[in-house]
Amino acid sequence: FPSHDNTSKVSRLLGRPRDVAREHAIETAAIELVHEVGYQRCTIEAIALRAKASKATIYRRWKNKQELFVSALNQHSLNTRLEVDNGNLRDDLIELISEKVKVLKSPDGALISELLSAAQMDPELGSLIPNTIREQQDTYIVQVFNRAIDRGEISKSANVELLLEIIPAVFTYRIFTTRQNVSQRFIERLVDDVIIPVLQKNNPTKEKK
Repeated sequence: FPSHDNTSKVSRLLGRPRDVAREHAIETAAIELVHEVGYQRCTIEAIALRAKASKATIYRRWKNKQELFVSALNQHSLNTRLEVDNGNLRDDLIELISEKVKVLKSPDGALISELLSAAQMDPELGSLIPNTIREQQDTYIVQVFNRAIDRGEISKSANVELLLEIIPAVFTYRIFTTRQNVSQRFIERLVDDVIIPVLQKNNPTKEKK
């Protein structure tokens, strides 16, 4: 059997195991505080106090406040699984976008808005957030596009990359910048008049029909 000294040595080498429940509590505390006092006044000290954790515990998991908030954004506000498969591209896009708009209009959306605003004054936060939002957006919409390619609705050469930039930009701009309403009719018009025409441009499958 290994000696106590060897066991302790192995434990030190492996590091302390992650406490997922503790991490969740810290991220939840961070989200609650940012809603109450804003990003700038939300400090590691205040988060630790709210979560009943030590600053050392937080710093073992996250390098700084920026990483903590991006983690919270991923695990809480953006981590909504959307199983969308209506059998056709138009209905899939309308449902997917409608669900995303609901999130942006919810308290989670308020967190996204707060962090996007703070990112303009915080370069490190600004360098992390766009990638976070883009990665989450890509996961689900790429699945929709891939199924549409398999069905022959769009070609493999469809300009998906362009739309991955356009789609989230349209809604974040309307909801957070101009504060305009995003109705079901607006979503349908965007899908019918912009997204699908761009995807079907120069589609050989469509040209043969």
